[in-house]
Amino acid sequence: MFARNWPLVLTAVTLVILLYSLNFHINMIIAGGQDTGQAVILSVVLGHTLLLLTAVVLPFGLYKYNLMKRNWRTSLEESITKSQKQHCTNAILDNIPMAIMIVDNEHRVNYINRAWERLVGYTREEIAGKNLAEVQHLLQAKKVTSRPPAEDPGSPLLWREIQIIAKNGEQIHLALETSPFMQGNSREGTIIYIQDISTEVKYELLKQTSDAILERMVGGVIVVDAAGRVIMFNRAAEQITGVMGARAMGHPVWEIFPHLDRKKMVTVQALERGEAVGPLEVQHKFNGKDFCLLASADVLRDRHGRISGAVTIFHDITELHRQRELQHNQEKLVVVGQMAAGMAHELRNPLTSIKGFAQLLSERLKDARNKEYLDVIIQEVDRTNEIIRNFLLLARPHPAHGEKVDLNHLINELLPFVESQCLLTEVELVRDLAPELPSIIAQPDQLKQVLLHLIHNALQAMEERPQRILTLTSRWLAESNEIMLVVRDTGHGMSREVLSRLGTPFFTTKGAGTGLGLTISYRIIENHGGRIEVSSEEEAGSEFRIYLPAQGPGQIH
Repeated sequence: MFARNWPLVLTAVTLVILLYSLNFHINMIIAGGQDTGQAVILSVVLGHTLLLLTAVVLPFGLYKYNLMKRNWRTSLEESITKSQKQHCTNAILDNIPMAIMIVDNEHRVNYINRAWERLVGYTREEIAGKNLAEVQHLLQAKKVTSRPPAEDPGSPLLWREIQIIAKNGEQIHLALETSPFMQGNSREGTIIYIQDISTEVKYELLKQTSDAILERMVGGVIVVDAAGRVIMFNRAAEQITGVMGARAMGHPVWEIFPHLDRKKMVTVQALERGEAVGPLEVQHKFNGKDFCLLASADVLRDRHGRISGAVTIFHDITELHRQRELQHNQEKLVVVGQMAAGMAHELRNPLTSIKGFAQLLSERLKDARNKEYLDVIIQEVDRTNEIIRNFLLLARPHPAHGEKVDLNHLINELLPFVESQCLLTEVELVRDLAPELPSIIAQPDQLKQVLLHLIHNALQAMEERPQRILTLTSRWLAESNEIMLVVRDTGHGMSREVLSRLGTPFFTTKGAGTGLGLTISYRIIENHGGRIEVSSEEEAGSEFRIYLPAQGPGQIH
């Protein structure tokens, strides 16, 4: 007890000695001026008064001293505890990988952690005490996006993303978040959380660039994950497949090409083999029309070398195939034309002589049997002349300088003959003619020849078939400004081999055919600036589509 309060005891003893000394001197003064009895009484009263005062003041002093000492010790302990807590907090913040800055209500920087120093390059000593505006100026900060003030009304910072220049001159993109720094119910400042998003910004820019390139590519691009689900589908892929990208996303790639064998798809083969596949030609059917695609695929790997997906690139080479077929047919027609040009003049003169003498003999002979033989000779000469005429048509194609033709009207002119043939062969005739077709410039007799030939072939193809339907269709294709005529049957169809040889002179699947009908039809339509496309499936029927350039506006159907 004494060891802890010795300063106070020493002070009390000194005070008592001073009081007694004061009492002694007062007594001496009193003794010198008054009698002994009175002096003793006065001295006793004064002494007790001083003792009483000492007894009252000394405990109060001891109490106040102990109270002050206890308050000082509590304040010191609180200060030490607060300092320890602050040191612990700073140590925790310094070890957080996210950059953190704390500013007070006057927008002065109170604290930055080590992650902030590493990110920006400036030290705590260089930044502490500076105003937030001075720090922004030092870092040459530029706003990228703002945030709504309602998120943190007391925040001095209304920027969501900024771009700064670090101490080493590097350009850095930062994302900012703020929260109030509270002490009890009082806001002492603002905590600013800073995240380096430079990598994300570069990735986003790279993604935007790659997406723009992919969207402008002529070829279709499909990217799938390791399970074959679509994760990217560019605009060209939409146009070629007829499937919208939003509908394709997340679905297996084989659902986009339902007509293809899943195991034969280049994408599936690439995922299974773990290597590039193709380029391969693939037949694709969309809206009843056949397309030829040139497709190739390769796998995508992650940084560990594992297969993460595959990318497939494909091009529509249907037009290229069509041009090749046209060129091939043209070459065949050139050969036939050369043959026709060399043979026609050599054959026509003797045939004319044979026919003339046969007619002369037929008139002079009275024998009916011999006249019958001569009539056969004349018929065969006429047939030979017809073949030669067809040869000359191939050899000397005439440009289609004709008249304005309404194709629907032309088809209606043929209907009486077609309907009678359908009745005889028990074929159902379906007419699907679009109204208000644009007119074309053509030679109507030649177009009738082509249509009658195709209809005749269709009727023959449906002989002995359980279902016999002949469909005649007309449409205006606004995108290409073409008229499309379709002759469709439900006959026995054609194999790929037969399809590849269609239009070849003298090629026929009929016992009595010359093999020139389709060749001449192809040439007539070609002379009119059009084309013929064929699709067929064995035991399902065939479809011949004639495309002719339109001359005026029409109605879309």
